Amino acid sequence: MLCRVADSLFWMSRYIERAENTVRLVDVMHQTILESEHSNEDVGYAHWEPILLTLGEKDSYDALYPKRTSFNVTEFLTFNERNPSSVFSCITSARENARTVRDQISTEMWETLNKLYLFVKRADSQMICSESDFDFFGKIKEFAHLFRGILESTFPQDLGYEFVVCGREIERAAKTCQILDTKRFTSGSTSEPDDAIDAVQFAAMLRSCTGFEAFHHEHGSDLDTVPVRQFLLLSQKFPRSALFCIRRLQTAMHAISNCPITLFSNEPERLTGRLVSRLNYALAVDVESESGDSLIDDIENELENIAIAFSRQYMQAEIYDPTVETSQNQRQG
Repeated sequence: MLCRVADSLFWMSRYIERAENTVRLVDVMHQTILESEHSNEDVGYAHWEPILLTLGEKDSYDALYPKRTSFNVTEFLTFNERNPSSVFSCITSARENARTVRDQISTEMWETLNKLYLFVKRADSQMICSESDFDFFGKIKEFAHLFRGILESTFPQDLGYEFVVCGREIERAAKTCQILDTKRFTSGSTSEPDDAIDAVQFAAMLRSCTGFEAFHHEHGSDLDTVPVRQFLLLSQKFPRSALFCIRRLQTAMHAISNCPITLFSNEPERLTGRLVSRLNYALAVDVESESGDSLIDDIENELENIAIAFSRQYMQAEIYDPTVETSQNQRQG
């Protein structure tokens, strides 16, 4: 397979996953604000600020918008073309990557992605951002689910498919960690009681990962830091947990190299295997308080290193993702 084709398939998949994850965050946050007892702009922005911080986008937002409002944050995360990780920017990039490998993907995949692009491009951004159009957000999620279903049904599950899986799982695991990371930025962000804040925030985290029902089946109603972190980081069954995603990533990498999964033949396989082992043997104490914060940071950093090593190994170039450096600087600051 040509490096150019592998690169385009990898990034097509990664951008679609990023767009869907961002839409889910925006959708859940609007619902959370509506459920708040004091739904005004100050409270609204207090809910949004931790998301901007953990995504590493607060400085970019402040540079583009003089006012801190829910409307502006929604527009920034959903439609702003100057934000490289906005929903519209990600869908545009995914479509462009798909266009460059048009002869490698199925007609149905291209048509679905093109329809999604046109749907977002033609949307009334002012109305959607001001009225919290949940139907619009739901439609994007449906398009993303439809695309993945069509991919599974029409795209040959050979070498190209494994590059698609690698892009998806790296992005998905990283986003789950970022969603968990929002908790450390929320202390004192509103005037509501701490217990109420925690309950709302943990529920929002789970809904942002589509894991609310799955969590309750596994842990009951215990919405607390340790069980939520255990579920989203270490669950062996939930498809968006960090461990589940990284295991799937490891399987795809070894399918590409034809190396037994108990060994490694290159640097991305070594880094991925080391991270899987660390998470496989993690205990509840490893996700508590500062230990948990450190673990989340380590997973995010390792995923970035894996993505760079993977790109060097197969695409002959170092990954440049404009959202990564900003996010790192924000966490270190």
